Amino acid sequence: MYSLERKDDLIYISDNVKKKLKFYTIILVIAIAIAFAIFTVMKYEVEGEKEVPFEVGKMFIISSTVISDDSNELSEESTKDVEQESEGLEQQENEENAENNEETESNEEENYIWNERVIQTNDVYIYLDKNKSFKEEQSIKNVKIDNIKILEKAKVGKIQVYMPNSLDDGQYKYTDDFLVGSSLNYRGAEADNKKALEIGYQGGGIYISFANVGLENYKSNEGEELQQGGFILEKMNVSDDDLKFKVSFDLIIEVQDKSYVTNIVLDMPAGELVGHEEAHKEITDFGNLVFKRMQ
Repeated sequence: MYSLERKDDLIYISDNVKKKLKFYTIILVIAIAIAFAIFTVMKYEVEGEKEVPFEVGKMFIISSTVISDDSNELSEESTKDVEQESEGLEQQENEENAENNEETESNEEENYIWNERVIQTNDVYIYLDKNKSFKEEQSIKNVKIDNIKILEKAKVGKIQVYMPNSLDDGQYKYTDDFLVGSSLNYRGAEADNKKALEIGYQGGGIYISFANVGLENYKSNEGEELQQGGFILEKMNVSDDDLKFKVSFDLIIEVQDKSYVTNIVLDMPAGELVGHEEAHKEITDFGNLVFKRMQ
């Protein structure tokens, strides 16, 4: 029981009660401070930075197909492997029969008018704009596409990631020399140069391609000109549903003294591709992108 005494119409609180009131007041203040800190952290997780020096202005995805330049070389290597395996099996009668069958199939493949390796491509263009309302003057030091993941695989084929081609006129060359692991870095420069993996100091574009390299070869004896793009997929009996996959990656913008990161998730291809030359998708609504400052 609290000890209260009434003297001359005044109420006096004992020292013990005062200590308890002081203790509970301190506990209440600490609880409010902790609750405010938790609220602030949760709000930051949802809203991120109020302003960043550079922001995503627009994004394009262009989906199509290409005929691989190395399809003939692959066919020759495959033929040599078959011949080498056959030489070691000539003395056994049952294996000779198998060898003859393989040679027959190989000859039939060589007689196709078209025997082409088809790659389904999804080129991603990301354009960064300077935030005019950002108070400090900043310039881009690096922009990194990091932590690349295939969230959902295509039903048919295999997805690999490629950087722009730095050797010749083609934008992409789908060979091992240009494979991207989990990260691709663009350096700040005077102007964009995708072959050198450079982006302008005050904004510009970065590029990356997600390609399905595991489709079967297109084989045909039809003599007309070969239609590329999504038309060839229709002849291969590949559907749009077979090609669908989902990717995610972190976009990191590094300026002089700070770095900002956001996560991007994309569905590919860009739209209905089979039976069409290309599929295009333009993204301009980035209200769901949350940039956070990296430590």
